[in-house]
Amino acid sequence: MKKVLLIGACLLSLASCSSLTTPIAATSNPVGNKLGEASYKTYFWGLFGRRGANVGIDKAAKDGGISKISHVDYTVKHGGFLGSRTTYTTKVYGE
Repeated sequence: MKKVLLIGACLLSLASCSSLTTPIAATSNPVGNKLGEASYKTYFWGLFGRRGANVGIDKAAKDGGISKISHVDYTVKHGGFLGSRTTYTTKVYGE
């Protein structure tokens, strides 16, 4: 029974996910109520996914209809088996 629990705990640890959010830029503009996002996913450690996907600040700002940017965050989230799926997201806040 102990071996079954140990194997189960090991498998769960391999299937865990992690996320890292980093601030990229900030301006003196007030924080607005709009949010724009640009993101893409890769699979199997980057072997599959959209190549050359635009996750830039300009695309995220256009997505949210933002003309005055307050601040920008960039998030990388790993998930799936051994982190085989990765999502890259740029978030733009402003008015």
